[in-house]
Amino acid sequence: MFKNILIPISSEFYSKNVLKRSVFLAEKFKSTLNLLYIIEEKSFNQTDKLVNSYRTAAEKEETKKELISTQVLAADNIIFKDANDLLKTKKIAFEEKILEGEFTDTIKKELEKKSYDLIIMGFEKECNLNYRLFEEVNIPVWIEGFGDSKKILAVCSNLAPNQIVPKISIELSKKLDWDLNFLYVVDTEDSVIVDEKGKRSEIKSEEDLMSQGRIFVKNMGKNNIKAELVKGSLEKQTIQKAEEINANLVIVGREQKKKGVLGLPVRNLKKKIAERCEYSILFVN
Repeated sequence: MFKNILIPISSEFYSKNVLKRSVFLAEKFKSTLNLLYIIEEKSFNQTDKLVNSYRTAAEKEETKKELISTQVLAADNIIFKDANDLLKTKKIAFEEKILEGEFTDTIKKELEKKSYDLIIMGFEKECNLNYRLFEEVNIPVWIEGFGDSKKILAVCSNLAPNQIVPKISIELSKKLDWDLNFLYVVDTEDSVIVDEKGKRSEIKSEEDLMSQGRIFVKNMGKNNIKAELVKGSLEKQTIQKAEEINANLVIVGREQKKKGVLGLPVRNLKKKIAERCEYSILFVN
C-alpha cells in the first residue's frame, strides 16, 4: 500500500513526530523511507534584504554558501541523527537527501524523478510555508498531528466522488487494527453533487443531497460498515466528529467545495482543515 514513502522536512519547520510516524508505517507496510531535507530559498532572499545593498555578488554568494553550510550541519546533527537513532534497531530501507528550493516545487520535482506512494509531513500554520502541496500533488499526503487512540475517521460528502476514501480507509483499518468510523457530510453551504469523475452538478435541493447521503450509508451497511449521516459545513462537521471520537487519523478525499457561508468562495479547503484539526490527516488526492 505504502511501499515508498517521502518525508519532506523544510528548514523552516521540523517535527520529530513525523519521523516516528514514518517508522511506524514503514514497519507495518515494509516501506522504504526517503528523507528529503529542503533548504528554503526564501532564507537566502531574506538575508539579501538585510545585508548592505552595496555588497558585491561574490560577497553575497559567500554568505549564501555559509547559510547552506549551517543548514546542512543542522540536518546532519539533528534531523538525520534523529532518523538514524530511530532506525538503528529496525530493518527499514532508508535514504536521505538535501536539496535547495521552495518547499512545494522541490517536492513536485522529486515526485517526477521517483515513484512514491505517500508523503508524510508536519504542519505549522505559524511558519512561512504556503502548503500549495495539498492541492498540487496527486498522491496521498499524511499530515502528522496529535492523538494516541486507535481510531480512524473517514469523511465522505456530496462534494467528492467517495471512491478512494472508503477503499483506503478499510485497508488502513485492517492493516493497523484501528477502529473505523465513517462520516457522510451533506454540505448545505455548497449544494451540489460531485460524480465519480469529480464533476460538479447543478444546484440540488437539500432532500436530493440527503437522499444521496442515505444511499451511501445504506451501501456501507451492506458491507457491515456503520456510517453516520450529518448535514452542515464539511469543515465544521469533520472537526467536530474528530474531536468527539478522539480520532488518531482523519481521512479526507477529493472534496470539490467551492462555496462557503453566504455563498462566498472557498479556497484552500485542505489547508483550512489542517489549520483547525489537531489530529493527523490523510488527504487522499
